[in-house]
Amino acid sequence: MAQDPRKRQQKLQKKAANRKSRQQDLVRVASRLMMPSLRKAGDWPLHEVILNAEWDQPQTLTSIVVARRSPNGSIATGNFLVDRGCLGVKNAFGRLLDETAYRQFVRQLGEQQRLIKGDIHLAAKIVRDATAYASQFGFRPNRDTPQAMQVLGNVDPDVCTIDIPLGGEDGRPLFHSGPYDDVQRIVAKLTKAVGPEGFTVILDMRGADLFDDEDDFLNYEPGPDSVEFDDE
Repeated sequence: MAQDPRKRQQKLQKKAANRKSRQQDLVRVASRLMMPSLRKAGDWPLHEVILNAEWDQPQTLTSIVVARRSPNGSIATGNFLVDRGCLGVKNAFGRLLDETAYRQFVRQLGEQQRLIKGDIHLAAKIVRDATAYASQFGFRPNRDTPQAMQVLGNVDPDVCTIDIPLGGEDGRPLFHSGPYDDVQRIVAKLTKAVGPEGFTVILDMRGADLFDDEDDFLNYEPGPDSVEFDDE
């Protein structure tokens, strides 16, 4: 009995689709195997540093992207969301991207805020000073910060002569809450460190801050986006 031409065509199309899918899987696996390790990223040539234009303004989180280009053309990014008010590095991650994915990431980032080119020494100084400031109150940087720091490399923050604004305008620690912050615990920490009158609290539940939602990281699953606490 002769085979239905339509069924034969469907089988051929299915085989072709499966073959193409296997080939694509092989390409993706080969690409990952060829991708250099992020551990070496700190030695690669600097591609660019990006900051949000209002990074130093009171009550404004500082967004930092440090990008380096690998020998095979991929781009390593170290990304930080820094609360200079009191919490330090709220979120961080490091990733290896191809050129297209990196450009898409930066484009989406720019849709949420105005971006400017920055200096890598300034970026390192913001992260260092904000981390040290936050540690006074019992807050540790996000657990993925060491991963992102690999992209910074052995940069000397002291080369930067810009003073990093820390705390509020009155010189006291400033906690400007986001929707994912454990407000009660953070306030308790600050109260223990500086007393009930030693800090300022601004409660803001209007929406997620940049980098406080995984979608803002292009679904890269950057890890918990709540501040880390020292042991009680």
